[in-house]
Amino acid sequence: MNKIIFVVLLTTGLIFAQQDTTEQAIDFEAIKTMNGKQIYEVFCAKCHGIDGKGNIPEEVKESWDVPPPDFTDGYFNSREARKDWYAVIKYGGNARGLSQTMPAFGEIFSEQQIYEIIEHIKSFVNQRKYPQGELNFIRAHYATKAYPEQEFLLIPTFTRETSGASNSKIILYYANRFGSRFQYEVKLPLQNLKSTVNNTTGIGDLELGLKYAFYDNYKSMLILTTGFELSLPTGSETKGFGKGTVLLIPYFAGAKGIGEKIELQGSIKIEAPMNKSKGNPELIYALSTTLSIPEGKRGIFPGIELVGTKTLGMDEHTISIVPKIYIALTKRGHLAISIGREIPVYGDKPFKYRYVGFILWDYVDGGIFEGW
Repeated sequence: MNKIIFVVLLTTGLIFAQQDTTEQAIDFEAIKTMNGKQIYEVFCAKCHGIDGKGNIPEEVKESWDVPPPDFTDGYFNSREARKDWYAVIKYGGNARGLSQTMPAFGEIFSEQQIYEIIEHIKSFVNQRKYPQGELNFIRAHYATKAYPEQEFLLIPTFTRETSGASNSKIILYYANRFGSRFQYEVKLPLQNLKSTVNNTTGIGDLELGLKYAFYDNYKSMLILTTGFELSLPTGSETKGFGKGTVLLIPYFAGAKGIGEKIELQGSIKIEAPMNKSKGNPELIYALSTTLSIPEGKRGIFPGIELVGTKTLGMDEHTISIVPKIYIALTKRGHLAISIGREIPVYGDKPFKYRYVGFILWDYVDGGIFEGW
């Protein structure tokens, strides 16, 4: 067929959407010659606005299950990878757990045209200002994430000490972005220490952090970050919940994608006590690799980490490996769980065994019950 019939609601601009429709024949051959900007202005702007702000008539918005997004919002525009934009345009909003009002255009536009549409949408924001979503790699347990995030985590850890005592900890973690490349974060540990004679519970040392992504290149799949954390002695040192002094913690973090399936992340930090009588500074380094098997955001992502701690000025040096499984629960990938087992492989054995994990909620991508 040289022509296809689109059902276009001229009064609202929605395609394939409402009852009072007007049939409008569009030349299929003409569509093949259109570039991304032209396609956006003819098809997409009816629902998203010619300027990308979603400023369309209220009667149109009322027919949507969610309001149209603002493509000029730098965070929204940059935080998802182009392959995810591609999936939504080709297969419809439901492909990524988004609005079902968004139709599928995979049989209408070519792959090249879809990517041209994406780049036109990206042009609403100065992309050089924002780290791109291609660099938002899966969170590791020990390697500090380089990409600035907006998320909330519960981070449980269970350790069986060589003495037989147990150490259970849950860290409440909150991160948010500001500016185009900054992130601030807050960590508050809740801890339980249990031995044959004692069973005590309390809060640990509060940590405040600041992160800055100073380099990113989504084409080479590389991001570099520097940051600083401040640990405050809010936990009882005598009960084993805190260090008893302020810790200054500068760090560097980086991440690199290798092809489409392998993610490498690494970080190096120094924990320096302000009160030197509390101990020597420690050098902590971590390297993580994750295998991205699923095509979409939901699925199982196996990986392994290496983490080492070297006490500066002393011979103490321990290294562990952490086999792990990351499970993204929703189509949006904004809810996930991860679990791993830390296994000492070098140096004095600091514990008998340790399980690590986290529950992640990327809250800007939707509520807990959305995106399934």
